[in-house]
Amino acid sequence: MSDSSFAREWLTGKLVPLVLWSLLLAFQIRALANSSAAMARAGLRDDLALEVARHTLTLAFLLLVLAAYVTRLRAVSHAQGFRERVLPMLVFMAGPAGIIVLGWLDLAPRFQTPRIAVALSVAGLALSLWALWHLRSSFSILAEARTVVRSGPYKFIRHPLYLGEALTMLGLCLLQGTVSALCLWAAVNLFQVVRARIEEEKLAREFPDYQAYRRQTRFILPGVY
Repeated sequence: MSDSSFAREWLTGKLVPLVLWSLLLAFQIRALANSSAAMARAGLRDDLALEVARHTLTLAFLLLVLAAYVTRLRAVSHAQGFRERVLPMLVFMAGPAGIIVLGWLDLAPRFQTPRIAVALSVAGLALSLWALWHLRSSFSILAEARTVVRSGPYKFIRHPLYLGEALTMLGLCLLQGTVSALCLWAAVNLFQVVRARIEEEKLAREFPDYQAYRRQTRFILPGVY
């Protein structure tokens, strides 16, 4: 690999994601501190408690992804081009960034399902933690090939982390209680499916046994093709 290629890979594959993720972490830490301070002043109110829960869940998810990202293995095959490099990064950032923007807009809630929302977010985080524990050093944001993971939830579905992220984000969107939040959730997950297909193409090219693994498992939902 040439010096220019190495520098470009390091910039787009490590520095830029870490900088962006650090900014998101800083924002969530500040938001959580502000919400907690507001609840301490006003007392235990449902709206403030839900706000603290939302920021706590989002922060936990960001830390979970960061821990896996910084401990991963060196890629067998690196991401190339827009489909493998740029698109996955855009999809990866769209969910957290969209939640933050919708929070800034402070749109009036159209519906309220706090218990369901928190339950979905907790379930999503639990599944994400389980998936990341087994994925660990094979974790990647871009479409890169490291190894084929078959343990834990990967015995049953090929993208349990995306399912966990979808449940977590759905809970956060339901906490906001707006149609715009649900539209954001639907759009992000549509592109997550595209991202997952791109990753599978990459793994199938690099690992001959991946096709057999695909035949033995489901895509994202257990029991659903």
